[in-house]
Amino acid sequence: MLTAHLLFGALFQGVGPKAWSDVETSTNEARWSVIAAVVICGFVLGRKTVLHRAALRRHAVVARIMAMVVIAAVAVGMSSMWAYLLVQWHDPAMVGARMGQSEVVATGRIVEPLKSSSLRDADCQAEVDLSSVRAQGVESRSSARVRVFADKHACGMLSRGAAYSMRGVLSEAEYGATALWLRLGSWQDIVRIRKPPVYERIRAHMQERFFIAASRLSDQGKVLVPGLTMGTLGQDHVSSNGQWVDGLVDEAYATRMEDSFRDAGIMHLMAVSGGHFTLIAMLVRRMCARLLLPRCATACCIALGYGLLASMMAPGDSVSRALIMGWLAAAAMMVGRRPQALSALCCTAIGILLLKPSMATSYGFALSCAAVLGIVTLARPMTTALAAIMPKPVAAALAMTIAAQLATLPIQVLMEPQIPLLSCVANLLVTPVVSYSTLLGLAALACAWINVDMAFAFACLASAGTRVMEVVARSLADAPCSVLPWKDGIAGALLVLAVELTAGYAVARLTKRANRPCEREGSDAERFTRNPARRMGIWIEDTVRMLGDGRQLAWKETIAQRRATGRNPCGTPVVQKLSWASPSHGIGAEHDEGINRGGCAAHFLRRRRTRRSRR
Repeated sequence: MLTAHLLFGALFQGVGPKAWSDVETSTNEARWSVIAAVVICGFVLGRKTVLHRAALRRHAVVARIMAMVVIAAVAVGMSSMWAYLLVQWHDPAMVGARMGQSEVVATGRIVEPLKSSSLRDADCQAEVDLSSVRAQGVESRSSARVRVFADKHACGMLSRGAAYSMRGVLSEAEYGATALWLRLGSWQDIVRIRKPPVYERIRAHMQERFFIAASRLSDQGKVLVPGLTMGTLGQDHVSSNGQWVDGLVDEAYATRMEDSFRDAGIMHLMAVSGGHFTLIAMLVRRMCARLLLPRCATACCIALGYGLLASMMAPGDSVSRALIMGWLAAAAMMVGRRPQALSALCCTAIGILLLKPSMATSYGFALSCAAVLGIVTLARPMTTALAAIMPKPVAAALAMTIAAQLATLPIQVLMEPQIPLLSCVANLLVTPVVSYSTLLGLAALACAWINVDMAFAFACLASAGTRVMEVVARSLADAPCSVLPWKDGIAGALLVLAVELTAGYAVARLTKRANRPCEREGSDAERFTRNPARRMGIWIEDTVRMLGDGRQLAWKETIAQRRATGRNPCGTPVVQKLSWASPSHGIGAEHDEGINRGGCAAHFLRRRRTRRSRR
């Protein structure tokens, strides 16, 4: 889908959709990076083919089926992305924006909460899905998404879920994921067409009461408690009750703290991810177990808890991924099957990308999927390896952090060309307080609409944990070796990937060599390998030993004659066949004769019992 995205932009002379990476790279760097990647992949594939020829022949049918599935998935993905880009390209709003900045009257619905503006000449911003746009007296239907920028007087009139008619200047976006910007003039240019639904008003009321409780905390609590609980930092929140408050959070302090969290490598804690859903699932499962509810009822309660949690969180790509994976796990529990995280991740990623192709260019979705992939595939073997040198809980926490960091590091380099060297240490230090603060923050959010004072008590306890995060972030971010500058763009991401693969291969080889049994000096044991000369020597030694011992050769002829007849001296069939005995054992013939005699005696006893039974 990214290939289709880049191909669409190249065919339309680069004026179409923006590239996936905002970092510009030169043509030579991109060319040499692609050549190096192709050479490395070709070498690895060729080596695997040579070493596993027999396995490839055995699994040829499965490989062909898998290749057909992959080809079909690629075709469907590129077709879906191409259709989405064509619709977006021919949208009237996009056509008007490509012709230059123009004044339009846009009608649409706000689909996300208001946030602080990223532009200096505006106070807030909102994401709006358009339904129609009127330019130069001509009104046309539109399905584009625009980012609306407004001042503080207009921000008090905007609320999530409501439909508005807005007059402003439409232009192409200068940065960000949204392709269009709409700058409003004043509050007089906004007309509300439809009020928000009931559930939107209930959600907005609960969130506003939570932010009122959090506003009574200290500066770090105002910023970090909403971020850890809902995924919205305190400085980014804009009230949706029509009241604009200036100076609620110190902007300089909030910016410095955000930079510290990013340099320390724990900025992902301020986004809603699978950790929130895991905590809710554990809590609901224990409550259902205490009430002795059946498995189906427990699965339904978990799925309902996931839906309520996602509705109260700030909308994001990671929330969508975690919600769908959680529902798949709940469905597996309902039918009595064990949830499979890797299969659920693959199905979730494919489904989301096909239904919403714009997610293919989302850094948040890529980081979320990569982190889950790293944890699922690498966390368990890393935990086993680290448990040999440290306690099991510490090894599990450190392994999960390293696995997620290794999988997401190439994408992080695309976003910002630096590597947080102390990320593992920072995550390990804040792990004991993350779950504690998250549960208390969710408790404050759940009871804020009932009693603000009760919510403030829970928020105070949660801020004690976020205080630990602040101290860790500042201490590690101020260290001289906290951040390593790196090559930017695709070349930097491929370089990080190459370093990780090389390090992983070296660790695997060293581990295999360390686990290999050492050869003792003076021992008769010798490692057996595939060697034609060695096999020929063994055959010659056995032949000389066999021909040099006449008695053993005669014994083998006797055994061969008896096996050829297939019967014992008494006429009964041979019950047990003997394998060839080693010449070092001198009991081959005697043991064989004893068995034959035993076979004759057993045959005689069976005939005697048969005669008595007939009488």
